Amino acid sequence: MSYMAGLVVRASNVEKLLEDMNSFGRQAFMDAGATDMWITQSVMAGDGYGEIFITSDWDSIDAAVSAPDELRARPEFIDAMQNAGIQTLRRSLMQIHTQRGELTGKYGSLIISAGAQQDQDTIESNADAIWGHMGKNSNGIRWTQAMAAGPLTGMYATVTTADSLDQLMESSNEMFADPDIMGRMAEMGFQLIQRQLFRNLAD
Repeated sequence: MSYMAGLVVRASNVEKLLEDMNSFGRQAFMDAGATDMWITQSVMAGDGYGEIFITSDWDSIDAAVSAPDELRARPEFIDAMQNAGIQTLRRSLMQIHTQRGELTGKYGSLIISAGAQQDQDTIESNADAIWGHMGKNSNGIRWTQAMAAGPLTGMYATVTTADSLDQLMESSNEMFADPDIMGRMAEMGFQLIQRQLFRNLAD
């Protein structure tokens, strides 16, 4: 089982944040046990416009919780956060259910939804059906469920990445028009809560 930890911040100097993460921050996360790490920024998200997501993958909850705190306590991270004018907004922990493709590309979509709990076989079957549409114009999709995310706890978060938002939305509209997909969503009581569009700052 694997987990995705998200740190949401605002930065007065985004370029400085990226410079420091590229020079030492990313490697520090990987040395601490992260299996992946990337940085994105919301571009269409209502009140969340401009928020920056520093996201990392971990093999255990203990590591996902303790390692980032230990890293941010280091003098170089403290200086980096001050120099970039970082304001921490919130943190979240997601359980990763399954993934298709790779989470690479210039842009992405984050869908928050509610619905009934599903067994892993159903999750995999639904993922295959959705990927049949989204895989045409997307690089990857990840399905997660919020374990500790404030009011979003228990909800599902689906991350899709692509090199074109136009093409991503074309596939999304096609998927939501498929009677088979709509039937699957009805079975789980799918409710769309919100959608954000983001750009990839570093991966």
